Amino acid sequence: MDIIKDNIAPPEQPVAENIAYSYDAERERRHFDRIVALALGVGAGLLSCGASVSRVELAVKLICLSCGAKEVNVMSLPSVIICSIKLADGSEVSQLKRCYEVSNNFRRMEQYNQLSRDICSKKLTAEEAEEELEAISCSKGYSMPVLVVSGGLVAGIFTVYFGGSLIDGIPSFIIGCLMMFVNILLSRRDFNSYARTFVLSLMGGTLAILLTALFVVCGAQCSVSMVSIGTIMVVVPGLLICNAVRDMFSGDIYSGAFELLNGLLTILAIAAGYSASIIILRSVMVDLPPIGRSQVEDYIYRIITCLFGACSVGVMFNCRVKKILFGVGNILATFALYLVIEHYFADDYFLQFFVPTLLAALIAELLARLFKAPSTIFLVPAIIVLVPGGSLYYTVNYIVNSNMAQAQIWGERALLSLLGIAVGISVITALFQIIHPVKGKAALKRIIARRNKLKGKD
Repeated sequence: MDIIKDNIAPPEQPVAENIAYSYDAERERRHFDRIVALALGVGAGLLSCGASVSRVELAVKLICLSCGAKEVNVMSLPSVIICSIKLADGSEVSQLKRCYEVSNNFRRMEQYNQLSRDICSKKLTAEEAEEELEAISCSKGYSMPVLVVSGGLVAGIFTVYFGGSLIDGIPSFIIGCLMMFVNILLSRRDFNSYARTFVLSLMGGTLAILLTALFVVCGAQCSVSMVSIGTIMVVVPGLLICNAVRDMFSGDIYSGAFELLNGLLTILAIAAGYSASIIILRSVMVDLPPIGRSQVEDYIYRIITCLFGACSVGVMFNCRVKKILFGVGNILATFALYLVIEHYFADDYFLQFFVPTLLAALIAELLARLFKAPSTIFLVPAIIVLVPGGSLYYTVNYIVNSNMAQAQIWGERALLSLLGIAVGISVITALFQIIHPVKGKAALKRIIARRNKLKGKD
């Protein structure tokens, strides 16, 4: 009889309670499945626009916390994001989002950043946030003609900036437009990024040699070196290097190392493309020296071209005109400091790029907090004028021509310049990382307090 009693079903009330608990757990799981999908959508959008991994992880985590999650674990790499939320019954909701293509689209980056802020501040419901996410993914930036012309302006203006004449800027502008047009077409076909960079570099080097030879035949003094240096700026991986350094100093060593390797491989693809063009067309290559300038003329040319060149880069990266104008002060201040350091420390290439980068990164972080936008939008146009496009080209050129002594000199200059930029960004990033955790805790406390207040009302 005792055995029979042990097998009798429990009273009705406990069964009802179990059913209620099971329903709540299922509803909670469905709720957080939706929230994690939304958060990963925003994070993948940021990642695809060129945002740093640390920024992506923070956005995903804060979205999940603001929507009721108590424990969130996020891991992001340059091509994938993983998010896991622990539920009240001890189980977990986990999702993975793959990012196949990364492009420099500052307009969308700003929109995704604002969407994450609106979600965290409860300005949007889940339905409204999903609709906004879809709208951003379908939004368009500048039209193709504007982007093509911006690529031409970047090439032409930086040709003059690095010492070329206005005549040198004409073939550079034409080549830059063609490179940007081909880049857009290849991007739409999901062409491999390294192969795309190689194709664009080979195209830029080949057209630079051919158009320069044509100009020389027509009687114009045109320097193939200056034209090539300008076209390099269309494909130079400045954003990859910036994000790599930031992520490494934010504690994301694997992601930062991956992005740094990505940047180095992109530089190798650029070098391979221009080297191949020089080797193939060496017989028709006419490398005239650039037209000299007086010191006053050089300063005037460089100041004007640095401003317009940096703004053209902003347009090429789909940055809003308003944000470009807000960053003009940073561009001018950075370049003015660079000219001063270059004048007094002419032989110290590391210092020439380290000190201006410090200022550019500091102002970019302050502008980002003032206008509630990613600092990358204000940083990249300011430091693009510091990118050693000339040193990279001369290094490749001397290697191809077997002049290893000169190749070593220019290679060291390029390395010290890139190192100065990287360390400058790292110092400011580390400084703001000291301040950031305090603000992060304050934001987390606000989210928890808001959640507790809503529970009290219920």
